[in-house]
Amino acid sequence: MEKSVFLERSSCAKIEPYGVFAMREKINKLARGIVDQERPSTHFSEERIEGKISLLESKTFEIFIQSLNAVPMRGLVYCEAPYISLHKNAFGGVRTKVSFTVNTEGMEEESELRGELSFVYLGGEKQIPYHFILEKSPSAKQLKEIRHFEDLQKLMEADKKAATRIFDYRDFLSAPIMQSAKAVKLYELLKPCGNRALALEEFLAYFSYRPKNGINRKGLLSSSKRKEEKKLEFPEGLSLEEKISLCIRRGERGEEAFELYKRGVEENIKLTNLYENLLYSMKKGYKEELPRAVYLYFSYEYRVEEGLASALYYNILQNFPENSEIYLRFARQMQDFAVESMLAGKMDEELALLYQKLILPDMVDEKMAELLPKLLRSYKVVVEDSEMEKLILSHPALKGEEVYSLKEGEAYIPMPYKDMILLFQDGMGNRYTRVNHRKTKVFEGEDLEKRMERFSEYTPVFLLQKALQLEKEGIKTEEELECMERAFDNSAFSNSFRMEILAQILAYHRQEKQSEFPEESLRFLHHIPTKGMKKKEKEDYLAALLYRKEMDRALMFYKEYPYLHIEKELLPAFSDSAIDRGEEELSLYLSHLAFRAERISDKGLSYLLEEWNGSSKEMYAVLKTAEQRREEKGGIDASRLLNMAERLLAQCLFTEKMREAEEAFHLYRKFSGRESLLIRAFLSNYAASIFLYQKRELPDFTALLYEEVRGESYKERVPLLYLLALSYSFSKRESLTEDERELLNSIVPILLEKNLVFSYTKSLAKFVPLPGAVLEKTVVEYHGKAEEKPYFSVRAEGEKEFHREELQHSYHGIYTASFLLFPGEKMEYRFTLGKEDKLLYESVLKKEEGMMMEGEDVYTALCKMSRLLMEEKVEELLPLMEDYEEKELSIARVLKD
Repeated sequence: MEKSVFLERSSCAKIEPYGVFAMREKINKLARGIVDQERPSTHFSEERIEGKISLLESKTFEIFIQSLNAVPMRGLVYCEAPYISLHKNAFGGVRTKVSFTVNTEGMEEESELRGELSFVYLGGEKQIPYHFILEKSPSAKQLKEIRHFEDLQKLMEADKKAATRIFDYRDFLSAPIMQSAKAVKLYELLKPCGNRALALEEFLAYFSYRPKNGINRKGLLSSSKRKEEKKLEFPEGLSLEEKISLCIRRGERGEEAFELYKRGVEENIKLTNLYENLLYSMKKGYKEELPRAVYLYFSYEYRVEEGLASALYYNILQNFPENSEIYLRFARQMQDFAVESMLAGKMDEELALLYQKLILPDMVDEKMAELLPKLLRSYKVVVEDSEMEKLILSHPALKGEEVYSLKEGEAYIPMPYKDMILLFQDGMGNRYTRVNHRKTKVFEGEDLEKRMERFSEYTPVFLLQKALQLEKEGIKTEEELECMERAFDNSAFSNSFRMEILAQILAYHRQEKQSEFPEESLRFLHHIPTKGMKKKEKEDYLAALLYRKEMDRALMFYKEYPYLHIEKELLPAFSDSAIDRGEEELSLYLSHLAFRAERISDKGLSYLLEEWNGSSKEMYAVLKTAEQRREEKGGIDASRLLNMAERLLAQCLFTEKMREAEEAFHLYRKFSGRESLLIRAFLSNYAASIFLYQKRELPDFTALLYEEVRGESYKERVPLLYLLALSYSFSKRESLTEDERELLNSIVPILLEKNLVFSYTKSLAKFVPLPGAVLEKTVVEYHGKAEEKPYFSVRAEGEKEFHREELQHSYHGIYTASFLLFPGEKMEYRFTLGKEDKLLYESVLKKEEGMMMEGEDVYTALCKMSRLLMEEKVEELLPLMEDYEEKELSIARVLKD
């Protein structure tokens, strides 16, 4: 058990160490009946803390606290926000400061922070709200304003240099327009472009927002730059064979050379490499039948030279049916060549025909199925602009890019996905998004596509296509989850697309809360990289861990990113796991979050009862919730309720929150709190409230005060404040019991001995005898501060001016003065303060009505005669006057003798 803040023996109370001494001292004084009216007048330099903090940085703020009346302060400060670090949680002295640091590390998307600091100090409590604006870099501010492509277009039209500079900002990808995978991919593809203004223009042009002041570029047609083929020149008198021989030596492969080679074959000229040069010089896609000798020549060789095979086999397929002699001679080698070319991923117009004719559906296996999707969706691209030298191809979901060189303005490219991005690059490395071109599909193979579906799940193309579909539609089954996990692990996919995949995976983990997950899926969850995640993705990841009950990993992750939002339904289990693992600070924070969300478990509530310290209002709310929970379910241990009730009561007495102290005391007694020192401290506080501050009485507390005083045999040991408060309470009653009269009879002598006579004292005469000196005088009293003694001035009837009378400081800021007045006699009085005689209060003092005096003393006789004179009862007055005169004469004679 911890030591109480106010007890020397063991107790279940637990308060922050820095506040122990001040609170213990306060409680011990109260228990002895000492009410310290000199409390510090605490002033805070800030009523609200506002400021700006650069994102991803830390900043320190200060609050200066001063005691305006030079009475030393003592107090504690609390703040539950995990991103705020208090430099110390206690303060004291006449002038001090509380400083704290706000750490915004990791807060990439937050724009502001809100909360409050709670101060608990001697004589009061205060909550100071804070509001911090998180400032991003100047570039981030500019980027935030670019919400649409049109905004960037207008900026470029107004200031091309500024727009280009923004386009090259390191954090341009954080701009609102860059939140799509397509925009990110296009930006990456344009990054190598040396002319950055051109790159920006092409970026906008892709989305149909080309600026009006863009570069006016006109492409040159390929034909205009294409070199015309030179006419072959030969020495005079050469024969055909000599001409062909010369062409072979020169390496001529143009159309004119092709005709010479063809004539040579037809005329059966025998020259080395004649047939090979014939095929080399044959233009692409040549469909006319060649001399039969050519087919026969190559039929003897099983493997035709690689550069010749495609053209030869293409020509055969164009000219000979399957049952023809020539076709049958080449059938096996054509098919083998087609398979090899397909497995190598090659494609052009000639190969397309070979695949279509020679690759049968039954031949498709897993390896071929990986390549077929690209080949089946291959296109011939013809670019009319002769300045373009390369085609750049990619997809938003893929990493990197593919580069295809243009040959005579043509290239064959695979485009197996929708939304592929095609750029055009010139010789300077500049890239363009809009260039005139023609695109023609080169391969049709419906049967192959059907066959390929059997192996589709093994192909990267299918994996991406399926992932793209599920990214839009969401994951509904464990099979689809497994597919997305494989897609996420595929290093060929872009980071932005993998994050989109991850969002769907995490969403599925959150939706399928009750289902049992395969071990593989949990392992996948464990190894997800979190560094590149945005806030929403991190929150989804945390939720997924919690739904899967991966509490250790969830706690480690949350400690790294404590600003993340946690769903209400996840808070109870999360806070309980933090408690089980001994994470003290995190347990308090999470348990309080769960409490405010009205989702706290019995374990979390018990932990708060044991450990939570904050404002009295918060502690009382926790205590009442726990009390109700115990009454409904019985799950909260009574000792924990007592623990917080004791701490709360001590804090309310320390901060002098009387109403809250009364409520806390009710609960403390309800939970069997019996510590006499704490009870007496509360009774002192209650006695001060009804006697010093004239607050309303509560019968239960007054009865407890009565029992406390009655139970002490030696009343001199009872704090004087108890006696005053109880006698004041009795004075307002119409009747007392015999025991109460007996107790009052033992109290009054002690008060009179100490000259503690107040305006209410005469009222006690109806229950106990009082001295005549008390009954004769009328008492005026003023309740103020002990350190601010007022001036007291009076003016009797007939007097023109006020004159000052001496005041007696009777008790703790109560000043009294006594006057002997007769019935009907009046006296004006006033209380003033300071040299300026600032008026505090003024009134008229009269003899109390209704209190008849008994006795034979002079004052009693004069009072009776004054009353009869006022009532004009002459017949009753005359005997009294005669008797009074006779007594006065007798006294005079005695004195004379």
